[in-house]
Amino acid sequence: MDFHHSTSLTVYLLSILGYCAGQDALPSGPVNGTLGGNVIFKTTINPTTLFAISWTFGEPPVSVVDFVSSAGSVIGVGYVGRISLDNSTGSLELRKLTLIDSGTYRVSLRTADVIQVGSTSLIVYETISNVTLRANVIDLMELNDTVIFSCSVSSGSSPFSYRWLNGSSEVTARYGIQLGDGGRTLTIANVTRYDQGPYRCIVSNPVSSKPSQNLTLIISYGPENTTMKVTPLDVLYGSGSNLTLSCSAESSPSAQFQWLLNGTLLSNNGPELRLENIQANQSGSYSCWAHNTRTLRYQISEPSDITVLEPISGANITTTPNSSIIEGGSVNLTCDASGAIITREWMKDGHPLSAGGNIIISEDKRVLSINPVKRTDSGEYRCRVSNPISTANAKHGLIVNYGPDGMEIMGPSEIEVGQKITLTCSADSIPTSSYTWVLNGTEIPGHSPEFTKEKSEYSDSGDYTCTATNNVTGNKTSVVHKLSVKTEGSLSQGLSAGAIAGIVIGVLLVLGVAVGVAVYFMKIKGFFKKESSRSVGNTGKSSANGGGPGGNQDLNYADITQFQKRDGGSVQLGNLGTSSTEYAQVRVNNRPGQPAEPPTYKSHHS
Repeated sequence: MDFHHSTSLTVYLLSILGYCAGQDALPSGPVNGTLGGNVIFKTTINPTTLFAISWTFGEPPVSVVDFVSSAGSVIGVGYVGRISLDNSTGSLELRKLTLIDSGTYRVSLRTADVIQVGSTSLIVYETISNVTLRANVIDLMELNDTVIFSCSVSSGSSPFSYRWLNGSSEVTARYGIQLGDGGRTLTIANVTRYDQGPYRCIVSNPVSSKPSQNLTLIISYGPENTTMKVTPLDVLYGSGSNLTLSCSAESSPSAQFQWLLNGTLLSNNGPELRLENIQANQSGSYSCWAHNTRTLRYQISEPSDITVLEPISGANITTTPNSSIIEGGSVNLTCDASGAIITREWMKDGHPLSAGGNIIISEDKRVLSINPVKRTDSGEYRCRVSNPISTANAKHGLIVNYGPDGMEIMGPSEIEVGQKITLTCSADSIPTSSYTWVLNGTEIPGHSPEFTKEKSEYSDSGDYTCTATNNVTGNKTSVVHKLSVKTEGSLSQGLSAGAIAGIVIGVLLVLGVAVGVAVYFMKIKGFFKKESSRSVGNTGKSSANGGGPGGNQDLNYADITQFQKRDGGSVQLGNLGTSSTEYAQVRVNNRPGQPAEPPTYKSHHS
């Protein structure tokens, strides 16, 4: 037996028997190695001077390498070219690993006075390759079908561990999801649209990890959440508008679409329905019908009501009867127009009309009735018809025919011969009446409301009859005016108002002086006596015993603030604002029983 072999055996025996001063020269194992790869067994001691190093493998031990400081290293059979030894720490590198390199490795390290030993195990794994993912079925129906995935490895050393991913999310066991065969299979029951993947499995062993290819499921579902959209969106549309209806639904595969109007299928197919130049007869409730040819399910959207209105045009007002309207009768005004009429509104002379009195308006406000018709109902009637997209107005001038009534003849009742005669006849009448004149039973030619004659004659005296005739109402009315032709100058005016006023003022001055003188002398003789005032317009009479022989003295009063004119007028003198009249007494001697008369100018000065 040579020296190296005896050294290895001695170290081995000492390590077995525990005759060494130090243990745990190697960390606890195992050490994992990759087939064809390298592994390093690192010792736990710091670099030092080692007199002997011995590495062995298996049971019974096979020498890997022996080292003696005085003689060098001896490498065991099968390890030449595969190992490297660190002489200062005893660490060993083993290269080109094979599966039979798996086992227990021991080391013995001897310094000057200590021997340290240790052991560990090496497991050599083959790396994983060719990981394959399969499913029992990939075309499934939501909530109906179950899928089973299986993950397999063509090469690699066990033990294997499996990890499942759906996209980037890890799949773990939960309700409806099971992992079996050590994690090699994945079962998903009653799949949903969210289970479509992509799926992959990752297989690992202690030295490698390998993912499978991706696998995506085809899961059919729907249609669901079928909705319809109208563009442009509005409540009402005018005829001639263009609309686009689009339908969508959550469905796999994509749904097929059909369109319905008022619940009846149209011939149009596809997710979009174009309504161009739409008309009122296309109004109705639109909806879309979505169908999935794989799931054989269908769903109908919520309906959308589309109302198409014709713009209003040709508004007009017609009257019944359409002949002339006569006061006291009745009339109907009817408002019509083309298009969709939503509201009507009546106005008269710019003011809103409402039912009441002789005004009756139909419930739909189409007909306005007036019964009985009054002359005040004449005017401009306006009907406004509208819908949310348009407005139109119609107007009608209503003429109420009436009369003639309220007749009168304006002109003098007396006239001097030779003067111009002008008589004017008038009457309230629509249309204007025609007039005829009759004098004392004889018709005067012409139909003018005014009768004139430049020079009157005595034969023009008499009764003038004016007859007014309304050719529409058929009514006629007459009025009589008396005219008397007088002799020339008989109707001449008397003194003018100015002349009368001058005379009155002169008389008042004279009377004033006379009264003043009388009062003066009566005061001197003690005969002055003041009489009470009387109210305006009253005249009275009183008597007292006079000083003159043989008779009574009468006291007369006169209001001389007004004078009557010959033509019946009057002249007012003095302050018109005065509310009372002052009277002065003047006593004159009269014969008994004779009315008092004012004194003459001559007697006043005698």
